[in-house]
Amino acid sequence: METNTKNAKKGGKNKKNILYVILWVIVGAIILGGVVTAFILNYNTSAPTKITILDDGHDIYVHADMNDNYHTYRFKFVNGEDEIIIDSDSNTLFVGDLLSQGIVLGQTYQISVCYLSENEGNNSEYSQPIEWTVNTYLSAPLLVYDDEDLITWEEVANADYYMVYINELAPIRTEECSIDLQSLSGGERSFVVKAYSDIDYYKDSPLSNELSVTVVHRLLPFESVNFDEETKVLTLLGSEELAKIDVYLGEEVYECIEFSKSEVDGKYTYEIDLSLIYLGGMTVGACPSNEDEYNVYEGEVVYAEGFEPASEEVG
Repeated sequence: METNTKNAKKGGKNKKNILYVILWVIVGAIILGGVVTAFILNYNTSAPTKITILDDGHDIYVHADMNDNYHTYRFKFVNGEDEIIIDSDSNTLFVGDLLSQGIVLGQTYQISVCYLSENEGNNSEYSQPIEWTVNTYLSAPLLVYDDEDLITWEEVANADYYMVYINELAPIRTEECSIDLQSLSGGERSFVVKAYSDIDYYKDSPLSNELSVTVVHRLLPFESVNFDEETKVLTLLGSEELAKIDVYLGEEVYECIEFSKSEVDGKYTYEIDLSLIYLGGMTVGACPSNEDEYNVYEGEVVYAEGFEPASEEVG
């Protein structure tokens, strides 16, 4: 009798423990189910923030906020009735990649993004769309100096012209893919070039590589030299803007820094009064003076017609 009583008590205790276990399992399932449900609800309704367009001065990117809870990103581009979907493992798309996916430069798109789950039903909503007209940078020119008088670069695709920027000198606009160093005044020069397009959706290129070059400008001779023996005025025409001119009278050479100067269409006219130093019957000639080590004259003296040396060895 006593043994049966003990067994009954023990059996009742076991049943009670089982009930506790079952109760805790039920509670745990409810809690877990609530967490999962809340997570799924949040997972599905958590739309990304709006797309941003990143521009680092060299490239342009379409960027979505990162979310590590999702598998991939789905970008949607809408232009009128056309819709392009691009799925990506990355949250950032480079413009070059977009063009290979059918996106068209110069077209305006409504762009949005959603997060993709491994389970299609758990994808997020799409973000609010932004409007963006697709544009890109021209490629930067690559400068090469392989000739003593020429800097060159390859033609940049879709560029209409180039701006050459030179220290201490005014920028030069050119449609050519080169710059003749002899067209510049001499000196220690550094060069960079940018490419430009007349089409809005091509942004001007980043700066090219920089080239530093010692430019020695060889001054050009005068195109014409005329001397009026009555007025004693020497008139010179040339394409160089000069600060000094060497005047040859007979056996003497005079460095002149006082003269009148005018310019028309890139041609310079100089007038020098020689009344104080000219003696009748003298030869009369002129040439640019060496200005410094970077601007030098290596040519011949040009004489006025009728005032050349008697010898054929002019200069």
